Amino acid sequence: MKYKVCVKCATFNHAPYVTDTMNGFILQKTNFPFVCVIFDDASKDGNQAVIEHYLLENFEKAEESVTTDYRQLVARSMENHNCHFVVYLLKENHYSQGKMPLKYAEPWMEESEYVALCEGDDYWIDEHKLQKQADALDANPQAVMVYTNFLVIDGEGNPISRPIIEKFPGCSHSGDNLPTLLRYGNYIMTLTTMYRYKVWESESYANRPVKLDFALTMSAALMGDFIWLPEQTSCYRSLESGMIASGLRKGVHWAQDIYRYYAGLVINGQCKPLSIGQRFHLTTLILRRALQKKDRQLRKDTLKASPLSYLLLPVAFIKLKVEKLKS
Repeated sequence: MKYKVCVKCATFNHAPYVTDTMNGFILQKTNFPFVCVIFDDASKDGNQAVIEHYLLENFEKAEESVTTDYRQLVARSMENHNCHFVVYLLKENHYSQGKMPLKYAEPWMEESEYVALCEGDDYWIDEHKLQKQADALDANPQAVMVYTNFLVIDGEGNPISRPIIEKFPGCSHSGDNLPTLLRYGNYIMTLTTMYRYKVWESESYANRPVKLDFALTMSAALMGDFIWLPEQTSCYRSLESGMIASGLRKGVHWAQDIYRYYAGLVINGQCKPLSIGQRFHLTTLILRRALQKKDRQLRKDTLKASPLSYLLLPVAFIKLKVEKLKS
């Protein structure tokens, strides 16, 4: 079957939450078929049993196949005939072995126009999320990604406050998001997104230094515009084990490496066409970010790559100081 949207869902030890995630998939009302590709990376908390029971209760009889790496279950929802599940129950944890379980989704992605993302501890609350986003991309061929607003909840589903995350909607907008991403870093929540499949095929994404969703967003920003839908379509579950909540040092370094990589592509002109004014502006934003984060490596790389950056460094310094004085 030709699917318009492929939904990628990675899950690990999400037994208390994954039912909400799958409910959010079946909830979707669309005029096109979509496939949800779910990976369980050999969970130890009974997550695989929860997924199997959900399929048994809510889906037509699943087609099953087995390999040395996984059990695959393919089925269609009994109530929502546009909703199809492809479940990979991995026998060994791929992440700890340096393997990429999401590679199993590639055949399903290649047959789809768009790809949406949602991990197994988050979920969607808007039954028209996929339809709205697909319609937006259909109507705007220059756009490569669409994203929305969201709610933040705790492990029990109660609304909570996370000051850093709550600033994200204030950065969000339609159009060219590349300057905003270069100024603030990532502010787009994965569970709210839908991308054109061609972003995965891009050279910049293939050569990314770290396999995080921030890299996917940056690759998309190099290619075209974004569409921002301000309605809240999703719930982000902020858990102690999550990267944002725990503030893992490794996660900070990964995001820094991604930023440096894409900043280098922009400086060297390996992105969508830019005017001279846009080059000046983006170079200034990158230098400003380097000064703000005290990232000597980013500043060194930028100065080395572009003679223009020597002239723009004082401009970036003054803009940063002015903003600090205002705040």
